[in-house]
Amino acid sequence: MITILALGDSLTAGYGLGPGKSFADLLQEALVQEGWQVKVINGGVSGDTTLDGLRRSSGLLRHGPDLVIVELGPNDFFMELPLSEVQQNLDRIVEVCLDSGARVLLAGFESLQGFYPGYAQGFHTVYREISAARQVSFVPDFLPGIPDNPELTLPDGVHPNEEGTRRIVEHILPYVREELSRIKDAD
Repeated sequence: MITILALGDSLTAGYGLGPGKSFADLLQEALVQEGWQVKVINGGVSGDTTLDGLRRSSGLLRHGPDLVIVELGPNDFFMELPLSEVQQNLDRIVEVCLDSGARVLLAGFESLQGFYPGYAQGFHTVYREISAARQVSFVPDFLPGIPDNPELTLPDGVHPNEEGTRRIVEHILPYVREELSRIKDAD
């Protein structure tokens, strides 16, 4: 059994969605349907910033995940927190996960470009730099085509509805499969 920890905020937690419809739930469902023996732990907390995620990471790593999907930063983005703090927190999260022996898949948020254009460029660079420096897999956009798409979001235009969450899972599956294959090959 391979354990995946989805460490994130409301996008992972399943804000506004029914039971069993969170990102973690739908990812596990999709992987099991493909024949993978996996357990996906929902480590998402609505409203969490990268600092909150860092504070929670050690406790969640006690589950012994083989892979951690790090989905944090949108709350920092909308609060326009200092990029140096965002980078420091994310880098430390990735470091702690790697030190635990887990592989890491870092999720970025390029679809948020339309909000705060000046801040957005630096924000997205943070993710690319961490991915390159730590040599971890990187999903450039966790929300492909989702923000401001009424068919894929809740009324706030940002949080995915069930269909939007399924789109996220479909988009991230190739990255997750690649990581699972590496984990399997290492056994």
